[in-house]
Amino acid sequence: MSGGRDEKLKSWGLEAGRRLVRAGETLAARQASSGTVQGNVPPWPGSADLDFHGTLAAIWLWARAQRMTNEDRFAVNIASAWTFVESAWRRFIPVEALAAASDEAPYDCALVLRAALADTSRSSTERGDLVAAAARLLSVYLSDLEDLSGREFRDPAFLAWSLADHARERGDRGLVASARRFVDRAFGMKAPPPFAAEPSVNDGLFDFSSTTATRVLSVLAAEGATPFVGAWLRERVVTAVPRTFTVRPRDENVWNACAAIALGRAYVIATDAEFFDAHQALLAELDDRAEGGTIGRQPGFSSETLPTFYYAMAIDALVKA
Repeated sequence: MSGGRDEKLKSWGLEAGRRLVRAGETLAARQASSGTVQGNVPPWPGSADLDFHGTLAAIWLWARAQRMTNEDRFAVNIASAWTFVESAWRRFIPVEALAAASDEAPYDCALVLRAALADTSRSSTERGDLVAAAARLLSVYLSDLEDLSGREFRDPAFLAWSLADHARERGDRGLVASARRFVDRAFGMKAPPPFAAEPSVNDGLFDFSSTTATRVLSVLAAEGATPFVGAWLRERVVTAVPRTFTVRPRDENVWNACAAIALGRAYVIATDAEFFDAHQALLAELDDRAEGGTIGRQPGFSSETLPTFYYAMAIDALVKA
C-alpha cells in the first residue's frame, strides 16, 4: 500500500469521526431519556414509536464515533440504549426459530451483531448471551433459507454479511463456516450484475437495501481480505459499480448509501481508484441532501434513524479500524 494512500485513509478517518459525532448528537437529542421506553431512539423526530433496530443502529453510530475520536461522549446514550434493547428483546426476537417470526426479526438479529461489533466498552454477561442468541438464530435461519430474493429487511446478503463479520471478529470458526456455506450457495464468486440494473420495488413500503452491494459485502466478509478477494474485486466487480448517483423510486438515499458502503470497503481491500472515485461521487450527493449530519430515506423526508445509519456506514467504509 502506498504512503499516499495511507495518508488519504488516515485523513479520511479523522474527518469521518467528526461527521459521525455530528450525526450521533442529532440522534442522541431524540433518544427517550425517561419513562418505560427510556433509551429508545425513535425512527424520526416527533415520533414516539418503539424502534428496536433503529436503537441498535444508533448504538453502532455512537460507538463508532467514540472509537474514531477516542472520546466517551455517547457512553450514557449507549448504556441506556442497550438497557432498552434488553428490556424489549422478547417483543422483537423469538426464543426459537426466526422463520416463524416477523419479516424484521432476522434483520433485528443482524443489527444486534452490528451494534455489538462496534461497541466493545461494556462487558455484560446478559448482553453477551443476547448477542450469542442473535448469532445462533441468524445462522440457523440462513442455513434453512430457500428464497434468496428478499429485499429491504429480508435481504439475505445483509444478514450473511453481518453474521460473517461478527463470526470473524469473535474468532468463531463454526459461525464463519456457516456464513461461508450460505454465501457460496447463494452468490459464489461470480461477477455481480451492474448495481444500477438492480430491480426496484414500486408497491412496497421499503426498498432501501442495494442487494448487489450487500452481496459483494457478504463475499468480502465470508472470504476475508485476501489477495484473491482483491483480485476478484478488481477483475469482476469494478465494472459493475455505479459512477453516479442512481435514481430509485423508493428509498433512493438509503440505497445509494448502501452501494457506497460496498464501494468504500472494496477500495480498502482492492486499492483500485475506481472504487474510491465511485464512493466519493455517491457520498457527495448524499452530503448535499443531509441535514445536521443525518439524512432521510429520499428527497422530501427529514432526518431518519435507519437512513442515517446507512449514510454513516458509507462514511465509515473507508476507515480501516
